[in-house]
Amino acid sequence: MRIAAGFLSITYGIGALVTVFLEYRRHLFSERFELPPELIYLVCAVQLGCAIGVLLRKFAPWSAAVLTVITLGAIASHLRIGSPLTTLPAVFYSVVQVWFGIRSLGAKTQPDP
Repeated sequence: MRIAAGFLSITYGIGALVTVFLEYRRHLFSERFELPPELIYLVCAVQLGCAIGVLLRKFAPWSAAVLTVITLGAIASHLRIGSPLTTLPAVFYSVVQVWFGIRSLGAKTQPDP
């Protein structure tokens, strides 16, 4: 569980920071997905908060759930612009997040080995 939490935390944390940088410098995502830049920044802030939240046992299931919603939104956005192959990593992340969320709910009732 700790490996999965670390994986999600690192990849989402880096992803949020890279997205903010690219959006700030080039408006890459707001133009590509026809969304306001403020929405991109808001999603990145929530994503960064959840990246930290998956490391905290108390917030891990909820953070995984919010990250899953964000990832499903990314899948929908890519499908909307006609880029279905770029949804494959997001589908993988959705599966990992759902598994992690379910496991972390069960881990609340059991002590760590």
